[in-house]
Amino acid sequence: MKVIILTGLFLFLTSCTIPRDPVSVGEYPPIIPDYINVTIPQSIAPLHFMANDGARVRASFSGKHMRFTSRGSRTVRIPRGKWRKLLSVEDSVKVTVFIREDRKWHRYDSFTLTVSRDQIDPFLCYRKVAPGYESFGSMGIYQRELGGFREYPVVENTIETNSCVNCHAFASGDPELFQFHIRGPGGGTILKTGSQITHIENKIPETISACVYPYWHPWGSHIAYSVNNIMQWFHNVPGKIIDVFDTRSDVVIYHTATGKLHLFDQLCDSTLLETFPSFSADGKTLFFTAAPARPVNSIATLDSIQYALYRIPFDPLSNTMGQAPERICPDSDSAGFSVSLPRPSPDGRFLMFTRSAFGNFTIWHPDADLWLMDLESLRAREATGLNSPDAESYHSWSSSSRWVVFSSRRDDGRYTRLYLSHMDQSGTFSKPFILPQRNPRSDPRLMQFYNIPEFIKAKISFRPRDIHRADHVKATGWKH
Repeated sequence: MKVIILTGLFLFLTSCTIPRDPVSVGEYPPIIPDYINVTIPQSIAPLHFMANDGARVRASFSGKHMRFTSRGSRTVRIPRGKWRKLLSVEDSVKVTVFIREDRKWHRYDSFTLTVSRDQIDPFLCYRKVAPGYESFGSMGIYQRELGGFREYPVVENTIETNSCVNCHAFASGDPELFQFHIRGPGGGTILKTGSQITHIENKIPETISACVYPYWHPWGSHIAYSVNNIMQWFHNVPGKIIDVFDTRSDVVIYHTATGKLHLFDQLCDSTLLETFPSFSADGKTLFFTAAPARPVNSIATLDSIQYALYRIPFDPLSNTMGQAPERICPDSDSAGFSVSLPRPSPDGRFLMFTRSAFGNFTIWHPDADLWLMDLESLRAREATGLNSPDAESYHSWSSSSRWVVFSSRRDDGRYTRLYLSHMDQSGTFSKPFILPQRNPRSDPRLMQFYNIPEFIKAKISFRPRDIHRADHVKATGWKH
């Protein structure tokens, strides 16, 4: 008898929060961010959203085992405890939104949140930087737990006056194998290997610059870097602001145990611009992109620089490289597109890259899209479902190879935001959704870019003052 009474009371209280006799609209609700019909990880933070300005809004969340309703003035904030319990017991959640307009409640078509049990790493690490082209401005590297909203600074450029912190990277998402660069006063590469912090001076006479774009070997034994002479080109035509390009670039391999930079003729070809290295999941192959080296003295020349994807065998035990790189995408210079940011999935099945008309600094290219290559057949296809009319650029895989995070300018064409998507076993991606925020108004108001999103398996244990106690090491060259 008590069970019947309590069940009836629960249903009565729940139904009281649903507006009576609403007007049916016959379309999905105009909510921001767009969380309509997305697939989400079980551990994700609540998907707070907002409706029209000044409107009262209610949303019911229901599954087979649980239901509840949240309400607000324009914004729906979902109680974290109820949200966690809901996602723990449901595989699919129906969301129905009611919005108060013109003194009437309007009921919009329900949409579905699909809850995936595929593992996603618990933390994201990313950089936030204010717009600027001549000075470094305000920036920092931050980490955030995906199950909540709290953001923790890892390091900000207040550690040194007029400095830049950039290019953070991890070995297979391990926060104990971590590196980033400092440019400007006190510059160098900061390397964390467990409790050991090392400040590395890695510009050596044999290289054209200090180390730039990093990628860790999955064992943590090596880091592949590009070394680049980087230039900027400012446009004076509508729709274009800036392009970033290399006048020279090579790829080198740093051995973390010995402090040696290994230089290979195969990766330092003066006729090519080699850059954006990455290791395969088993660590036996090095991928990189390269374009023919040529002087850039006009926009026409800049627009003609197109990068291809290469691979070459690598033996981490003997620090040896295969005899010659193999070009794998595109297979000819007449393909008419450029490849950048190759990122293999941790299970070794796929490689994601960014494709654009030219160049490799795709954050400024509205045509830049994400593509997926099957590493067995070497066939590449568009990552259908991920792309938008504006730039998609940097991307990272979760350790399960089932989730990707990427930067996109789809919201306003100016600022990059972070989006997440689930990939099923066939390589099909779900509709991307923006990284949830405590206040859904915060991203539209944020005057900073997000970039270099990386999944990590735990919180980084690092304090900015650790930099000042780091051991100082000067890299040495090893020519093969």
